[in-house]
Amino acid sequence: MSALAIPLPGSDQPDLNQGPRILGAVIATTTCALVVVCARLYVRLRMTRSMGTDDYVMIAAMALSLGGMGVVIASVEYGAGRHAAYLDADVNRLGLKLNFVSQPIYLWAIPLVKVSVGFFLMRIAPSIYYKRILQGVMTFLMAYTFVCQMTLVLQCKNLAILWDNRVVTTCWAQSTLQGLSYANSTVNIVTDIFFALLPIPMLWKVKINAKTKASLICVLGLGIFACAAAIVKAAFISNYGKTGDFLWDSANLTIWIATETNTGIIAACLPCIKPMFKRMLDSSLRYGSSHKKDAYHLRSYGHGTGPRGSRYNNSQSKPDLEPRSRPIPNHLDDNISEESILTQKNGGITKTTMITIDSGVDDRGSASGDVAGWQKDYPERVVEDRL
Repeated sequence: MSALAIPLPGSDQPDLNQGPRILGAVIATTTCALVVVCARLYVRLRMTRSMGTDDYVMIAAMALSLGGMGVVIASVEYGAGRHAAYLDADVNRLGLKLNFVSQPIYLWAIPLVKVSVGFFLMRIAPSIYYKRILQGVMTFLMAYTFVCQMTLVLQCKNLAILWDNRVVTTCWAQSTLQGLSYANSTVNIVTDIFFALLPIPMLWKVKINAKTKASLICVLGLGIFACAAAIVKAAFISNYGKTGDFLWDSANLTIWIATETNTGIIAACLPCIKPMFKRMLDSSLRYGSSHKKDAYHLRSYGHGTGPRGSRYNNSQSKPDLEPRSRPIPNHLDDNISEESILTQKNGGITKTTMITIDSGVDDRGSASGDVAGWQKDYPERVVEDRL
């Protein structure tokens, strides 16, 4: 025990300070969430150009999370995470007021994250049946959150009692408030599980290859981490308000409410930034394959060896004009596009990263037609384009 942790005369609690722990957790998780949301907006605005309702709702949730972080920082400055016995009365009152202000901020931020996920899932919903389910759950979430907001406002006839013990008024029993908190946590946990597991039946009958289906389900199911944070948060509800030392008792709740909110934001945004990861991977693969292609051209054309070397350097030999059948791949590569087709008009060689077509006809039209046909045959392209 440090010198700063010596109890005051008549107090059995040392002057411990959980403020740095609160700030570390809240600032770290909020910053990570902000980075991921910025990446999401970059993808939607610059890469896919497909901003939707889910993005705007996520922006609102992120704004609330940032606002909540600001309030938490101020509340730590005014005693959050410390025992009231070691705080000036005015400082304690201001800290309690800031603690109360942070509650409705995170109360609305958490369901907004889930509503954003709901709008996102509606993009890839295979039928109107799933869209109706999602709409019903989102409507329930917003209505329930409004009811919870009213319980915060109506819990005391004069809310000033929550930060000023000099006020005389009546409030709901502590057991009633804890029961409402448990109910809210239960709803959060159940809806987290719902949005994490819904992609399984929703995508189960969609005719896409197993690898793509599994990756989509896993990425969309990352919300289960927010559910874990909600469970941990619920474990600390029973200790809140037991001693009347609210700034100390609320430390763990503040940490895990912020963690639940920001973990949900990160999990909800990761599927949306998949195109960014794909582009980065494509760039690295393209860089590596360009060296192999240069070496190939040196062998085939520069030295005049091999079948293609003889084709261009030996005027007596005739080019092979026999059309070759197009092999059907087991699954469509996630990154096939007409931009990846390299065509050499004079030689009649069409080369993509997947196959090579060698024919005597103009390959530009046929190759692009084949790619368009593959996109039509593989519904995972439709799912990917909606993400």
